[in-house]
This record gives sequence, structure tokens and C-alpha cells, in this order.
Amino acid sequence: MPHSASRCETASTRPVPNRLATSRAPGKIILTGEHFVVLGAPAVAMAVNLYSHATVRPARPGRIEVEAGIPLQAIGPVNQNQNQNGRKLLEPLRLAARETLDYIGDKGSGISLDVDCEIPVGAGLGSSASTTVAIITAVAKARRAKLVRKEIFRIAFGPESFLHGSPSGVDHATSIYGGIISFTKPEGIKQLKLKQAPRILVCDTGIHRSTKKLVEAVVRKSREQRQAYSAHVDDVRDISENAIRALRKGDLGELGSLMDANHELLVKIGVSHPLLDKLVRVARVAGALGAKLTGAGGGGCIIALCKTGNDEVSIARALKKHGGLPYRVSMDREGTRIV
Repeated sequence: MPHSASRCETASTRPVPNRLATSRAPGKIILTGEHFVVLGAPAVAMAVNLYSHATVRPARPGRIEVEAGIPLQAIGPVNQNQNQNGRKLLEPLRLAARETLDYIGDKGSGISLDVDCEIPVGAGLGSSASTTVAIITAVAKARRAKLVRKEIFRIAFGPESFLHGSPSGVDHATSIYGGIISFTKPEGIKQLKLKQAPRILVCDTGIHRSTKKLVEAVVRKSREQRQAYSAHVDDVRDISENAIRALRKGDLGELGSLMDANHELLVKIGVSHPLLDKLVRVARVAGALGAKLTGAGGGGCIIALCKTGNDEVSIARALKKHGGLPYRVSMDREGTRIV
């Protein structure tokens, strides 16, 4: 919701600050519920220590300038469409800045954005949500506007919709709040307080894809196969609710079984990929308590739940041997913040 007129007038008369404002926002993995969250089922997601950083500097009034260290090579091979892809990636960054300025009633300001994202694009780890959230946080700080988390969440839907069509909100909610959350559309966000975060290994297939197309395909199938998808939503609701209980109890065996069950449902609706399925099997054989794809699927990453650090090492070794790119992540507890 927009602010009152008096607050807007105050914001619009502020001088552009000469100092820098820099923020960071984490990426995410989804433990249970992806795809079905857009159909109303709850998802359980964890913020991870892969970050986007955004730095804001003053610019001429009315201008939004963007410099971005985004790994365009993650989208695909270099070709004649590279510049077009780059422009498409930069547009939601400008949109995030513009919508933040509009929201705080500061439309005339000029800003220069320097954005750096260490999260692979199109890998299911929330790169676009992370950059969007980092920009909103930094722009608001630079303009000395105080936004609560719910306000950042609402602003983020514009840039995320530009890229993904009709996002559920789980990606940017996780980036904003940090830790582990349960999420149900439209704004059912609950932070889970746990004694210990699960030990998760991420493994990238190197196959990156369009989240928007995959989500749209699932929504289309859900309309064509209403009865089957209604049953799937019920199944995922049970999986996510039981996953929350397992996390709170520290029952890793149960959590792993629920992740396995979630993956099989994602295979059933056609959003997996042969290499994802192969790496899931490899992780389980190597000792993972559970493994599944994370994010939209069609490529991207799997996550494997590990019991110990030694298990993590042996599972990573097996995944690498079979064509994956494994890397360790830990839970980010803070969410978006000024640095």
C-alpha cells in the first residue's frame, strides 16, 4: 500500500545522499513444495549463504543507471542474443529501483546501481529474487526510507513478475526473512525457529532454464488435470506440514524421506530432468538421507540432506564423478541487510 501524502512529500524533498548504501540478500533452496506453492500448497524454504550485493550511488535526477556483475554465461553459450539477454536481465533491476522510489514517493531521484550476483542464473537458487531484494533494500536505505519486511515483499512482486510471470513469492520471501520459512500464498510467511539447521549439499547440473516457462506449464496442466492436481496439492501440503514437524524435532531421517517423496511428485508432473534424477539417485546411494531437485526443475540443482560432514564429502565426491558440480552451503539467518 502507498504511504500517506505527508510522508511522500517528506521523501521527495530529501537531498540525494552523497554516501554509498550497500546491501546484500541471500539466495534460497526449497526443501519441499516448489511448483505446488503456486497452486496453494505450503512450501518450506531455506536462505543460503550465496548472495547478491547492491550498491547505490547518486546520479542525475530522474536517471537509473545499472552496472551488473551477473553471470550471463549461465544462461547459455555466447551468441548473437547475448546482448538481448543482458538487457532482459538488467530491466528487472531497473524496475526494482524504480518501484522502490515510486513506493517511497521519491520519483525524481537519480541513482546509480552496481549489482553483483554470485548465484548462478536459472539454477533454481533464487538469483533474481536475491538481486531484486538487495536493490530494494539498498535504494530505500540510500533515500533514508525505512521499509519493513512486508513492504519489501510487496515491492518485489513487480520485478519478479517481469521475469517469472506469476511468482508465488516464496523466493523473495526467503531472501527477505532469512533462515527457514514456511510459505503459503499470498503472504503466509512463518519463520521456523530451530536449534540446528539441516546440513545441505547443493549440486548443479549445469543445465539452466526458464523458470517462467516451467511454472506456466505446470499451471496449464493443473487446469487441464484438475482432479489429479488437486490430489497432488493435498499430498504436498502433507509433505510440507510433516517437514516442518521433522525440522522442529530434528528428525533428519523423516525430513529426508519427505524430500524423496516430494521429488517423486515433481518427476510425476514432468518438471525433472534425466540428469537431475541421476544425481538424486547418486546422492542417495552415496549416503544422503534424502535428495530432490530444488526450484523450477528442468535442470538447475539438486539438494542432498547430509547427516555428517564426512557424509557431505563422500556425497560430493560421488556427485562430481557423475557429472554434477557440488558445493556446500549453510543457512543464512539474517535475510536482506545493509552491509
